[in-house]
Amino acid sequence: MSDSAKSKEVFDFFRKKYDTPYSIADLTATVCELCGVKAPEQCAATPIAAAVDQGDKLMNGIGKTQKVLLFCADAMGEHQRKNFPEIFERIEKISTFRFLSCSVMPSVTPVCYGTIFSGAAPCVHGIEKYEKKVLAVDTLFDAFARAGKNVAICAYNNCSIDVIFRQRNVDYYSFRTDEGSFKCAMDLMERSNYDLIVCYMNDYDHTMHATGPFSKEAEEEANRAADRYTAFTQQADKCWEKYNHAVLFVPDHGGHLVNESNGAHGTDTPEDMLVNHFYRIKAGK
Repeated sequence: MSDSAKSKEVFDFFRKKYDTPYSIADLTATVCELCGVKAPEQCAATPIAAAVDQGDKLMNGIGKTQKVLLFCADAMGEHQRKNFPEIFERIEKISTFRFLSCSVMPSVTPVCYGTIFSGAAPCVHGIEKYEKKVLAVDTLFDAFARAGKNVAICAYNNCSIDVIFRQRNVDYYSFRTDEGSFKCAMDLMERSNYDLIVCYMNDYDHTMHATGPFSKEAEEEANRAADRYTAFTQQADKCWEKYNHAVLFVPDHGGHLVNESNGAHGTDTPEDMLVNHFYRIKAGK
């Protein structure tokens, strides 16, 4: 069986199991289609037609999306949306689309973001358990670099996103805090010529593990994620006003309550496997 067939088999299995037409892997295929970039070599996912069609409609059928910000809010899945409806209403209100998507197993960060940014299943991209190793397969970031586009990844020191996408023609900005990553991404939007910026947020996931997914402390971090997504959309409208642009809210998995004071993820359950990807697509002026 080819690598493409292996990936499609995995994606189809989880889409059918969780009764959703979308996989987290569809993000890379969709962003590439929106931006007119050839998808990574091993990408077996499908561009989401609604997003692509809306992009074409906004651009009047000419041109492509020129600037993209991907906000990777770890562990903010569908289970979180149901328990924090007001927070996610803020996110959805300023988005063009919400796509309920299924993750992959095991539903842990390096496995899931490896799939999200390669469009390939874990058995193909090579991270099949919680481990931080550099992906050997082609990724969204390689595809953009080949197309002559500038890519930046802003992330917490030694987190999965900071590690597994190394050794590429990409600029890496590593920080000791999520706040540092957020401020850097905001600054890069204003002061640089990056075409694709990734900003990772670890604090909700960290807090969820320590205090439970729906604790007061976790709710504060979920609110902070919504605040940052809002800030990114406002910054895009200001700094990228002349460009066709998109800001995406891109979680990797959800999380569930283990006991009174702890949360976890990694299981093949709706609480861990279902996430929403939010797209905000705007035409330049």
